[in-house]
Amino acid sequence: MAKLMWNTLCFAFGIYPPYCAADLFGSWRSSFPSKFQKAILIGASAFCWAIWISRNDVIFKNSITNSPLQVIFRGTFWIRCWSILSKEEERTILKERCQQLEITVMEILNKFGWKCRNRIEG
Repeated sequence: MAKLMWNTLCFAFGIYPPYCAADLFGSWRSSFPSKFQKAILIGASAFCWAIWISRNDVIFKNSITNSPLQVIFRGTFWIRCWSILSKEEERTILKERCQQLEITVMEILNKFGWKCRNRIEG
């Protein structure tokens, strides 16, 4: 699930995926222009948190495995929450990228027959 989510994110933004966690918070993040690095850090942290919460739901609450879309929407929720702590310019970028990601992912999944509007849980 995590690998599918990261690949979907990278496809949506036209970037290559990080190799590992050290790469995610190190050289991969620093490969972006400096003005975007804080937003990348917030986004990567939010998606790691979303994966962790989803994993815990499956293990401790016996819930059914979340779809990648549910994990991504959970991640964009956290990005929007944490963006409040950013400067206005960064907050705007984060919110715009969340919206772009959600639309792109729904379009991609719809092409493959997954009905996004049927059920999205938080």
